[in-house]
Amino acid sequence: MLWIIDFSFYKGTFMKILQMNCWLNAGSTGKIVHAIDDYIKSRGDDSYVVYGLGDKSSNPNEFRTTPKLVRKAQSFRSRITGYPYGGCIWGTSAAVGFLKKTKPDLVHIHCINGYMVNIYKVLSFLKENKIPTVITNHAEFMYTGGCTHAVECEKWKTGCFSCKKLCAEHPISYFFDQTNREWNLMKEAYFGFEKLYVCNVSDWLTERARQSLFYKGYPVETVYNGVDTEIFHYTGKKSCEQAGVKRPLIIHVTPNFYDKIKGGHYVIEMGRRCPEMDFLVIGSKARSELKLPPNIRFMGQVSDQSVLAQMYSNADVCLLTSMRETFSMVTAESLCCGTPVVGFEAGGPESIALKEYSIFVDQGNVDAMENALRTMVKRKTDKERISNEAACRYSKDEMCQQYYKIYKKLIGT
Repeated sequence: MLWIIDFSFYKGTFMKILQMNCWLNAGSTGKIVHAIDDYIKSRGDDSYVVYGLGDKSSNPNEFRTTPKLVRKAQSFRSRITGYPYGGCIWGTSAAVGFLKKTKPDLVHIHCINGYMVNIYKVLSFLKENKIPTVITNHAEFMYTGGCTHAVECEKWKTGCFSCKKLCAEHPISYFFDQTNREWNLMKEAYFGFEKLYVCNVSDWLTERARQSLFYKGYPVETVYNGVDTEIFHYTGKKSCEQAGVKRPLIIHVTPNFYDKIKGGHYVIEMGRRCPEMDFLVIGSKARSELKLPPNIRFMGQVSDQSVLAQMYSNADVCLLTSMRETFSMVTAESLCCGTPVVGFEAGGPESIALKEYSIFVDQGNVDAMENALRTMVKRKTDKERISNEAACRYSKDEMCQQYYKIYKKLIGT
């Protein structure tokens, strides 16, 4: 006789983990959420994702909070009111409704900006309902008065006010300075959590987070972002003819070359100073008004990650020009593909990079950057060795395992 046994009643012993992020499976944080989602399911647990940007998913475990038009309206509202992480009535109501429906054992918050929810109300809901919560700081807005990167400012340590960057950097406010109100709302939202665990993507960011009044009394530690090393590994450098390169190739990868904080103008400066090298910019398109030297080419966005990995592998050096990065997936991906890194000290990159295969110089010192670039190009590097060492440090599996241990510890299973 064939017996059919229903094991569904055991489901209650498994964990139900819900992640929240602005993107579902796009951008650096979207890829990380996707990797963790896959890992949770591979362990036989239930996994859910609440997100705000992109198309609506047909997967019932993936829930989009806000339609595009509503987000645009919220974006406009925030520029008028100076309140970017508040409001969001539609998205907040939808997210809370999904939380009530799924009843997760733990919620893992990544980047929930992008006008998807009211951050303060979501944190308060999780706290009041005693839902164990993990926060991963990929940027700094979760412990400041709103700014994504607190560059040359220490006000976030005691209370933001009189912000000088309201109309210059995201999130933009045209009229009102609400930074002190936002700082206090965030402080109040954090206070009184029964189970809260704060993770940061670099040691540099962890050191800063530990200085925040918001996190006093809560565990704060580092979990590196993971790279998919099945894609990002040294693929073998193509010949000069195949790659279209006859001289040293310097690669620069950025989604927004023209953002002041990304420092794209330094790439142009290096191109002028190093005419014997070729520079390849990936992720952005050249603007017609740019006066580019002939040794700089723009390729635009590369959606095929395996093609991007090949470009990293072909390059002699990866150039970073950012003013501030909390981690730098570009650094990790480049090293995983066997390509050393040269850049400005920007916080995260120099704290997560392999020291032997990277040079970081003082912010804005173009003479030092030029010297570092020439030095690195002349070095004889073993790309296979760099790739293998980087794969150990930035392992996607290691990242997922670290988070999974934190989940179990916080839930108490």
